[in-house]
Amino acid sequence: MFPTEGELTDFIKKKNNLVNFSMIAKHFGIKNTTVSDMIASMEKKGIVSIKKLGGSKLVMARGK
Repeated sequence: MFPTEGELTDFIKKKNNLVNFSMIAKHFGIKNTTVSDMIASMEKKGIVSIKKLGGSKLVMARGK
């Protein structure tokens, strides 16, 4: 089962916004492509932002 947007946001915040796609995939037991789709949707809604760092993409929660 896929995590909700709230669960993803909570996980990102608990890791102090230092999370990449692979870490999310491993934690929730889902594929990187699934993470990519979910994060892209959340980015469009303004819930998270993505910052490219080298060959990795860091996911950061926005707002409170």
